[in-house]
Amino acid sequence: MAEYKAVAYTMQALVKYHGLTDWKLRLPYHDSISVNTTSMKTEATISDSRGGGVFIEGRGNASANARLQGVVERLDPSKRATDFRIDSRNVPSGKAKGIGYSSSAGAALTLLSHRLLVGGAPDLVDLSKAARLFAASASRSLVGGFSRLYAGKDDESTYAERFADQKTMDLRMVIVPLPSRVRTEDAHREVLTSPFFKARVESAQRRCEEMQKAILGNDLDQLGRLAERDTLELHALTMTGDSGLVIMTEDSVRIIRRVRELREEGAKAYYSMQTGPSVFINTSERDQERVMKAVQKLGYRAYPSEVGGEAKIL
Repeated sequence: MAEYKAVAYTMQALVKYHGLTDWKLRLPYHDSISVNTTSMKTEATISDSRGGGVFIEGRGNASANARLQGVVERLDPSKRATDFRIDSRNVPSGKAKGIGYSSSAGAALTLLSHRLLVGGAPDLVDLSKAARLFAASASRSLVGGFSRLYAGKDDESTYAERFADQKTMDLRMVIVPLPSRVRTEDAHREVLTSPFFKARVESAQRRCEEMQKAILGNDLDQLGRLAERDTLELHALTMTGDSGLVIMTEDSVRIIRRVRELREEGAKAYYSMQTGPSVFINTSERDQERVMKAVQKLGYRAYPSEVGGEAKIL
């Protein structure tokens, strides 16, 4: 019997992607950049002693099985995702949206599948192409640190690569999880109906160049400004689609306002959101505790984080 355990960390998308040119291969319209966290993760175990596929917190998950099937077929066309069993759990658990658990889950499950079906230490950049078939964000979570997903024209040219880590920029984060019933897949489809989608693709692609330059230059203020702009642009797209999808909640707006107040008071504090109401606050080592206390005073649970690494077999 073979059994392996892996851990992968969630990521904060600093320049987010929305919409896919190919849903089967999960090819995005433009590049994206993210940073892994250290406070939120997926732990998973794979075993070939029995089948059944993916179980999350002990319950079978058909959606995860369907996503993992593409990963497994790429690694070994003779196998199916249900040929083995994977037990997965998110830490901390909860019903928050926009935290990035699909990215950490996809990274952990891909790494475990590679270990069981292929063996040996993988080239993470090459394996990111397989992780992308689970979720495009999983490819970035897999390689860790500050990473960029290159939006190519096909499967081979679309991959993630780490270009910096905590030694490049000692970014600190405060993560505020908030619940939502909005499905990320629905949001991806919704933005395609926005009249501003084409402009968004061009803007986000340019912003990737600016964001990577800011990170490599250790410019926290520029990173924060760019992430805020990207957040507002992304949510504007969902709100201007056919369904007028509003993902922000009153709690999101309340936290954003407090972050702006903190900045006016002299703290390094910048908000960032993904496809969900949860808020990431990008800050410095000096101001992280101050930001934490400000958020907790509003009545929210918050998690401090540093720059996280790649997915690993334990």
